[in-house]
Amino acid sequence: MTSDPSNAVVHLTLRRGENELAVGSGVLYRKDDKTYIVTAWHNVTGRHSENLKPLSKTTAAFPDNLIAYISCNFFYPNAQFGSLRRPFTIQLENADQALYLIHPQGYPRVDVVAIPIDPGYLYDSVGELSTGGKVNVPLPMRQEPLGIGLGSDINCIQDFEQSASELNIDFENNLTVSDDLFILGYPKGIIDVSGQPLWKRATVASAPHLGWNRQKQFLVDCASREGMSGAPAIFHSKAGAVRVGGSVHVGVQIVTFLAGIYVGRVGQVSNFEAQIGTIWQRSVIDEIIEKAVIAPHSSQVEAMPEEIHSVIENKWPAEDDYASKILVEGHFINYYIHDVMKTLNGRADPDKVKEKIFGLARSKI
Repeated sequence: MTSDPSNAVVHLTLRRGENELAVGSGVLYRKDDKTYIVTAWHNVTGRHSENLKPLSKTTAAFPDNLIAYISCNFFYPNAQFGSLRRPFTIQLENADQALYLIHPQGYPRVDVVAIPIDPGYLYDSVGELSTGGKVNVPLPMRQEPLGIGLGSDINCIQDFEQSASELNIDFENNLTVSDDLFILGYPKGIIDVSGQPLWKRATVASAPHLGWNRQKQFLVDCASREGMSGAPAIFHSKAGAVRVGGSVHVGVQIVTFLAGIYVGRVGQVSNFEAQIGTIWQRSVIDEIIEKAVIAPHSSQVEAMPEEIHSVIENKWPAEDDYASKILVEGHFINYYIHDVMKTLNGRADPDKVKEKIFGLARSKI
């Protein structure tokens, strides 16, 4: 097996039917002998993670499938042959429900999802004909060699962490400000015929153990770009050396470990502003998989106006002068918005909730 963790990184083309909407990045992840593609929530929903607005610049359509370019290793029974990235079509929802897992905390939203995949399943793999047309060929990611034929398999990020586990270090809790990481993804959708991801260096900019905005996330200084959302942020040392406090731990092999999932830049308006990105910590991936909460269907991601109004009404305090407090004393409404958003599980635009609360307050005076 190669020691290059690039082979666990996945290029994603998000689609509605056969219409391409966006590109993103992801990583293959294994837990309890099951395999997942982990990426950003906003990639698979096509919505902004805070206000739910559509992300597509050309249409308000939301993804219902994706094409994942996954590195497949080919081998004979006793010999490696090579690797090739294959495009596999993976459904994100059926007529009734979504087919991926989300974090149980809907507000503030954890912008990470886990898409279950079965490496032995026959997924449609898009191939090109000599005439220039395309054809879907059912192929598995993992297959035992038959006779003199080739077998194939895939690698999850855990396959590159063996040396790190031998050092017996709690990497996640020892990560600190000024540590260097790499974000492996596809900025601006840049990709060549090999499908390899690009490595972008990032420096930890906020204390991971403190979190950010009371969430399991931290900030990095990185010249990241669109298309990298959902990319893995990893520590990687070819020398096998890891500094923890005042000590340096040295292994005998390359050391790699997954620190978290990059989901985008903070307050991005132009490429010339502060290049600060957000990383959700690795532990949220395990929480998503362990809780196994299935995402709502794309038609149910955003609450209907009637539901929002009903929640606001039910949450309204019995105080006679509460409407006046809402309209006059600004800090009251912030607590109220947070309470309503938690009840809605994040299925609304906070600004629209605020408008509805003000409207109800005016009607009560």
